[in-house]
Amino acid sequence: MTRFIDIRPLWTACPARPTVALVGAGPRGVSLLERIAANLADFPEIDHLDIHVIDDTQLGAGRIWRTDQTRQMCMNTLAGAVTLFTDDSVTMAGPVVPGPTLFEWCRLALDAAYPSPSSAVQVADIDPAHRAAFASTTVRPGFVDDYRDELEAITVASHPSRPLYGEYLRWCFERALHTMPERVTVTTHLARAVAVREDSGRQLVELSTGTVLACDAVVAAPGWLPRAHTDEEHGFLAALARHPEMTWVRPDNPIDQTLGDVPDGATAIVRGLGMGFFDAMTLLTVGRGGRFVDDSRTRAGVRYEPSGREPRMHVTSHRGVPYRAKSLYGSLPPSAPQRHLRSVDWSTVPRPIDFDRQLWPLIVKDAFVDYYETLHRVRPEAFAAPLATVLAAIDTADGLPSALDAAIAPHVPDATDRFDLPAAMSPVRGPFPDPETFTARVADYLTEDLAESAKGRDSAIKAGLWSISAARKPANVIGTFGGFDAESRATGFRTLQAFGGMVGSGPPAFRSRQLLALVDAGLVRFVGPAAHVVADTELGLFRAESPAVAGSAVTAPVLVDAWMHAHDVRASADPLTHSLAVAGRLRPFSVSGRDGRPHLTRGFDVDPRTGLLVHPDGTRDAAFHVAGIPLDEVMGDTVISPMPGTDATMLRETDRVARSALRVAAGVISAARAPGRG
Repeated sequence: MTRFIDIRPLWTACPARPTVALVGAGPRGVSLLERIAANLADFPEIDHLDIHVIDDTQLGAGRIWRTDQTRQMCMNTLAGAVTLFTDDSVTMAGPVVPGPTLFEWCRLALDAAYPSPSSAVQVADIDPAHRAAFASTTVRPGFVDDYRDELEAITVASHPSRPLYGEYLRWCFERALHTMPERVTVTTHLARAVAVREDSGRQLVELSTGTVLACDAVVAAPGWLPRAHTDEEHGFLAALARHPEMTWVRPDNPIDQTLGDVPDGATAIVRGLGMGFFDAMTLLTVGRGGRFVDDSRTRAGVRYEPSGREPRMHVTSHRGVPYRAKSLYGSLPPSAPQRHLRSVDWSTVPRPIDFDRQLWPLIVKDAFVDYYETLHRVRPEAFAAPLATVLAAIDTADGLPSALDAAIAPHVPDATDRFDLPAAMSPVRGPFPDPETFTARVADYLTEDLAESAKGRDSAIKAGLWSISAARKPANVIGTFGGFDAESRATGFRTLQAFGGMVGSGPPAFRSRQLLALVDAGLVRFVGPAAHVVADTELGLFRAESPAVAGSAVTAPVLVDAWMHAHDVRASADPLTHSLAVAGRLRPFSVSGRDGRPHLTRGFDVDPRTGLLVHPDGTRDAAFHVAGIPLDEVMGDTVISPMPGTDATMLRETDRVARSALRVAAGVISAARAPGRG
């Protein structure tokens, strides 16, 4: 319930000092603050600006990357592939303000604290503008000593600990504060924004502390928002009420999950085999005193030495297999040329686009090109014809895997050398006679995938799959704000997002090795794909069973949901979102079906140029903006951290939203100075 009882803030209907509230101080909030500072020069009429930054966790790092979490948690991204600074690739109206990547920042910090001839050589190659940005703001006292081992070992291809990324974000936050012009006053609030209402043209933002802030523009960049329980989850809660001895670890950020409630040595059913699973796996093993020890005699290259406290995990997911491991390139990943996909000027193609018919065949062709170019470089003897002949066959064939394979078969005669995309998309095909056989098949899949990861750029299968994963970025740009019709969003585009994530956004290879070691230690078993999970209220146990694996039924007193809910504006548990809905200021974004009918999504409807909310009647809100993850179904590519040189979606968004907030502030100044006012 929205509360504004007996709260009497002081404000004026038309202030001379405009005020902007930034709700959320994680990576996107930090970038918004930096973009406001960068763009202020274009708004000289704003002679003073008040900014309120609001977050209930660590300001700068936010909830996901806060620095008080265990360093056992690592980033899924490479150290050299993360930045919070704009560059010439970013399509935006505001100015470029360069700065160091996470990797460069780590090297610069280590060199500043402990200079040496080797560190001098390493930092000499860093862009001078990035070095100057680093020098403008000191790092936290004690930071280098706290992280020295990690800083000395880090490379561009390292997977940094999450707290280390949080330290970088907090430094970016401090730098944004320090670079603000004197005409800006920034006030921080360690609180949650729980409601907003309009009064006399101003936005009254209520905080969890009871404070009410009178603002002119609000930008909500809240990251992952809670959603209401599903029908299934209500059933789980009812079972827990009857059987308090049962344990359900609900979907959430792994470090916020109640994994500590899992009893030592318990049997647990685990749902999810993406990044949330690998984090939960780590917290439930190494986090409980177990150790992974290098051992070249094992197929994983490591063995697990248990503490006795770790649970025995029976794991399932939709596909039933883990995400594929990252390739060991020893550098940043290669770019995917995507010649077929990029051969079309998509800006001229009428919307909505049929993704299944117009994009997917081109994405598949590009994957086949990358596969066979890599195979020819590594194993030219597999070809019975020149590479040019194979590429020509790809060009002229239909973009279906079966048609492409048929066209290529005469030129690459051994079927085991050819690209079997359907097999890669469904790597475990049932039925399976028993759980042991299925677990053995998944372990073999892990072993094979790790071998391909070790090949780096010389793995043909990884090259083809990386092409598909990389296609997510241009596809999201093409399909942004309803660019694809509803039918293909529910089929081909959804497949690209899910499969592309599985093959390109998987864990570091060392995590896959650890999982394989846990399988060999008997601590992880795989239930099978698409296992049905229920709470048995008579027995007080959870039960899981896969239709593809005979005899797979397993019961356990513990269920761990190792994933995070996507936000749903129609079923939100966020109080700020609720207050906007009650006030009639928001609506879900909708996309057109092929029959012209609208189909609702889970995201906020916002104006593409500004990020301002769109009301149920289609009018644009005057003051309230939404940015980031709650718009993932609307504009796509909102979860990925900005990568340098890639025209990062987040940086394009934060620039345009920051400029919109400044336009609102400038409008307040103009209104205050209008004749007859003041």
